[in-house]
Amino acid sequence: MKVIEPYRCSGHINAMCSKSYLQRAIAIAGLADSETLLTHIRWSDDSEAARNAAKKLGATFNEEGDKLLIKPGKIRNAEDLTMDVNESGLSLRMFACIAALFDFPIVISGAGSLLNRPLDSLLETLQKTGVDVKSTNGKLPLMIKGPLNGGIININGSFSSQVISGLLIALPLIKNDTVLEVTGLTSIPYVVMTLDIIRHFGVEIRHEQFKRFYIKGNQKYQGRTYQVEGDWSAAANFLVAAAISGELTVSGLNPVSKQADEAILLALESFGAEIRWQKKNILVKQKEKKPFQFDATHCPDLFPPLVVLAAACSGTSRIRGTQRLLHKESNRLYTLIDVFHKLGVSLAVQGDDLLVHGTGSIKANTISSHNDHRIAMAAAVAATLSEKEIKIKQAEAVNKSYPLYFEDLKTLME
Repeated sequence: MKVIEPYRCSGHINAMCSKSYLQRAIAIAGLADSETLLTHIRWSDDSEAARNAAKKLGATFNEEGDKLLIKPGKIRNAEDLTMDVNESGLSLRMFACIAALFDFPIVISGAGSLLNRPLDSLLETLQKTGVDVKSTNGKLPLMIKGPLNGGIININGSFSSQVISGLLIALPLIKNDTVLEVTGLTSIPYVVMTLDIIRHFGVEIRHEQFKRFYIKGNQKYQGRTYQVEGDWSAAANFLVAAAISGELTVSGLNPVSKQADEAILLALESFGAEIRWQKKNILVKQKEKKPFQFDATHCPDLFPPLVVLAAACSGTSRIRGTQRLLHKESNRLYTLIDVFHKLGVSLAVQGDDLLVHGTGSIKANTISSHNDHRIAMAAAVAATLSEKEIKIKQAEAVNKSYPLYFEDLKTLME
């Protein structure tokens, strides 16, 4: 259990590296034609899952400080090959598509909440590409046997963009060309991120408004030096804490990032915070505290810190996109309602919107993260609104994306 005393957020911090970019970079580097040097590396459970999966496919890793040298390789023994992706949904979907490049069986297993997540969309998509895939009653573990075929592939992208990202990474490596037709795509910024890093490693994919992707076959990823940018998802918690209670400077974030959660700046602006870029650093300072409206459909990971931000206002804020919360590490919609009810904040669901009736304060209590890293992070930020300590059970859930989160937060507490 982690105990967070009331505090005022103040100081300077270097942003955690983006696990979304790091996982993608590891997967692609393992498929490249030469070695890759990644810089600005900080590990989390999810990025280690990607590293372990890439190792199973023959890549080797040499680490020195915050630098990681990745040498692609070939699988030496295809018998009983199992990749354990722990609780990483992105690694599961990326490496399921990569595993489909091979013409022998590869098993993908996982742990924790990932064992209970429905995989119907992933299974259906792989089957459409001609891949032999078997599941355990629609869930992990999976057995995948390629090869992955091209041609015209129709996919419903409304459930998850991660399957799309996995296919975009894998399909340029097959012999045939592919037209990927996608309907109802959500989390478009994550697909933009995938296309961005694919392009950096020398592969080109054209698309028409993210509805039709034209993918040439027989392309090769080229080894590169690549600096992993800072993580807007994690930084959002610190920025919200500053907007509520103090002043904070964050370095290492990309002001023109493709990351979806850079949109936190729009919410902070609507809230009334002062925001300034100073060269490569961003400063957020408490100023006004106004109720706001925000569409989080394409950036659902922002919901937890946004609820804290809304709780800091006197009035009702509206956050759109609740349907994107049902199959996260927890049922994040239910979890948010449960946790913030315990903290004295009234939340109501209205269609696809979450209404947060803020009062400017919360009550101290003991809450559970429900083993959800983003809930644990947001609960720690909520202590800026409390007169007494907040106790967080299963606080170790932050290891999924940011193992040193509480240590870094402690340096900002006044």
